[in-house]
Amino acid sequence: MLRTDAKAALATMLTTALLLSACPQEKPPVPPVLSTPAATAETLATPETVCNYVVMIDASSESSRAYTFQVEPASNGGLPTISQISYAKAEPGLVSFKDSPDDAAGSIAGLLTSADSVLAKLPDECEGKTPTVLMATAGMRLLAEQAGDSATTAIFDAVSQTIRDTGLDLRFAGTIGSRQEAVYTWLTANYALGRLSGDQETVGLLDLGAAATSIAFAPENGEGANTTLKLGGQSVPIYAYSYTGYGIDTALTYVADDTCFPKGLRTGTGRFDKCLKMLAPVVTPTSCAGTCGLATPGTEAKEGVLQPPLPKAMSFYATGHLQATHTLLGLDSDATTPAALTNAAGGAKGKTGICGTKWTRLQEANADAKPQHLESLCFSATWIAVLIDGLGFARNSAQITWTNQFDDSTAAPGLALGAALCSSTGCFSE
Repeated sequence: MLRTDAKAALATMLTTALLLSACPQEKPPVPPVLSTPAATAETLATPETVCNYVVMIDASSESSRAYTFQVEPASNGGLPTISQISYAKAEPGLVSFKDSPDDAAGSIAGLLTSADSVLAKLPDECEGKTPTVLMATAGMRLLAEQAGDSATTAIFDAVSQTIRDTGLDLRFAGTIGSRQEAVYTWLTANYALGRLSGDQETVGLLDLGAAATSIAFAPENGEGANTTLKLGGQSVPIYAYSYTGYGIDTALTYVADDTCFPKGLRTGTGRFDKCLKMLAPVVTPTSCAGTCGLATPGTEAKEGVLQPPLPKAMSFYATGHLQATHTLLGLDSDATTPAALTNAAGGAKGKTGICGTKWTRLQEANADAKPQHLESLCFSATWIAVLIDGLGFARNSAQITWTNQFDDSTAAPGLALGAALCSSTGCFSE
């Protein structure tokens, strides 16, 4: 539990977090440090359950996912050992309940109480001692922009009360900043892969959700970094940016041209090359003050977002809809280059491939796929090709690993594990 004299500081910090979520260029807000009780001579003499758990709820546009982690502090000043002991998922995401906050609360209540979820796995005596954080991301950021803060506040008020009613120690329920989201996903990947200790080289992280796409990596010599993390006694400069509005669903609001959909599906004409010409200008900057990635989302000026050069020898992990689309295109783990993706989508000349396949044949060949994913497959593949190119990857680059699993680790991509690490140690440099 938080000490009484820390409550005022936490309230100020959380207010800052919400304010900065709308200002992604600012330094990410420092999350609450979730301390783990240390064993004392008394507790060792009278053994009892040590409540060293944290609960992280990742509230994305499409779903809410609850994770329970057990945190064992490092004895040598290094990184803690974090083990996932429960996971549960509820659909749809909180943003879907903008007109019915009580239903949002019901969704979270069911998520926490379902079989094998948080409350089923926590020892009873630890429920009131377990710090719990709900972090909403791009979907809720966009809802606040479009419908005002009152729309998101009503949802957060409802789910906050529900979490408190379970007996969990709620520390934060709200929207996190776009850069903070990218930092957490980068931390998840590198912690799960064991790249944050010793002399291991870190990996870059690419993610594509329904409402945003993000990139995070450690630039060469730290040049161009926009965030510095404190990890195991070391300072690690990284570049992290999340493009709110460039998600796979929100991209449809920019261009939903017939050329981006298969023949036989309504008025689709299935031409990858023409779809590419329609989508590329959306993310291509018309001005840039230095080395840039993509254009700032939603701006007519199309000013580029500053991004340091990609380290040529660095591996990048592509997760979320990046991996899902790669798989749905029929590409295996060896087909890693952007050229392989574009060839699968449009063929050698951009006129065939998946985009040029008739809708009936596409359905027959992918009977197990969700209809909505299959309908937008050509569009999704083209959008990904545009993003990957705009972020600086060459067509023949072999740097990308398309995956939703980190080696033999059970850790899934996303922000939860990274948030647990950062909140357990305090990773943002002052």
